[in-house]
Parts: sequence; C-alpha cells; structure tokens
Amino acid sequence: MIRPPSEARSYLLQITYGCSWNKCTFCPAYLDKPFKIRPIAEIKQDILLAKEAYPDVRRVFLCDGDGLVLSTDRLLPILDLLNVSFPHLNRIGVYFNARNILSKSDEEIQRFVQRKLTVGYIGLESGSEQVLEKVHKGATPQELIEAVLKAQKNGMKISVIGLL
Repeated sequence: MIRPPSEARSYLLQITYGCSWNKCTFCPAYLDKPFKIRPIAEIKQDILLAKEAYPDVRRVFLCDGDGLVLSTDRLLPILDLLNVSFPHLNRIGVYFNARNILSKSDEEIQRFVQRKLTVGYIGLESGSEQVLEKVHKGATPQELIEAVLKAQKNGMKISVIGLL
C-alpha cells in the first residue's frame, strides 16, 4: 500500500488492489500487483474489525491506486459504513485519476463529499501534452485540469502530485 504523507495517521482501508490504469512508465508502484476490486464483504469485514480495534478513527484513506474507479453504487455503502462505524470521522481521502472523476456526475461527487470523502490526490505529473503522452499518463493536460476543477467545484480538497 502506498499512501500520501499527509495520510500518515489515517486508517488505511484497502478497497482495490493496484491501479486500474497501470500504464504510466514512471510508476513502478503497482507493476507486480494486478488490478482487482476487493469484494464488498471483505471490505465490510475490515471496517468492522477496525471499529473494534480503533474506535476513535478520525481519518480514513482508501487504498490502492484509484479508489474512485469503483461505481457509485459500490462506493456509497462503504462510505456509509465508515461514517456509522467511526463517529469521530472527520475525512476520507483517496487517490484518483482524471478518467475516474470525469466519469462521475456532479451529483455523485457531492454524495461522496456529504459522506466525508473530501480529500482527493491526483498525479498531474506534467503540464506538457508531449510528456504526458510519452509517459502514457492516459490523460491530457486539459483533462487533468478539468478533473481537478470538477472535484473542487463539488466540494473536494485536492492535493496535486507532480514529477520534477
């Protein structure tokens, strides 16, 4: 599992394995981890176990590489269970990519935010279309900008990752 430094004290909840894109030439993080969405029963079991062990959880980070690849129908019950299980929960964070957020409606994103999924992390890597194509990022600079603006417009705080 890889999490942003700002999520150091968060409860890490594995909802997927790997990255659904997994084609970026610069990222070895998930090369040996085939993408898979975890079964909902396993995720619920993890939450219930964590509730008993760590009842004062204030932050949750949804792992792995792009949790917003889950359908809204699949993600909302997870968010609901987190909120019920952890009454002191302040926020939920997640990695996402441009394709994930652009595929969601404004209403869907607002429903996530209402359930405290309020922090998103996205890798922009570069503002150069040539660089993004060369590294197989899977999104154009314009799509990346649109993704960030869409998330922000609907109430999410965004942390942008760039490579130098």
